[in-house]
Amino acid sequence: MTVIELSPRTITSLKVLARQQQTPVETIVEELIDRFLREYRHESLLQEMERFRQQHAELLAQFRGQYIGMLNGEVVDSDADGGALHIRLARRYGDQPVLIVEITDQPEQEFRRLSRRLVV
Repeated sequence: MTVIELSPRTITSLKVLARQQQTPVETIVEELIDRFLREYRHESLLQEMERFRQQHAELLAQFRGQYIGMLNGEVVDSDADGGALHIRLARRYGDQPVLIVEITDQPEQEFRRLSRRLVV
């Protein structure tokens, strides 16, 4: 278990919220942290999608018809099988958000979430 110190003001606010919701403070804190991390991952993937769009022409020339995993604007892996790529990236990067996308002629694609990674 990791101990995290919070300011007295934050602790007071958490206790008030916990009383209002009739929920333990620990549950409130976990839910808030989980929500923050989900939003952080979502924002990271939105940024990665923008990097993908900016680099689309170069990626198309090199990876047409393949799936790529993109992290911080860099292709970290690729495969013709998107499922196999997803498994490798999940093992390698765990919970870290990695964009997985099929390289087609279209830079604008419909993205959907799959197991904490964004795939097309």
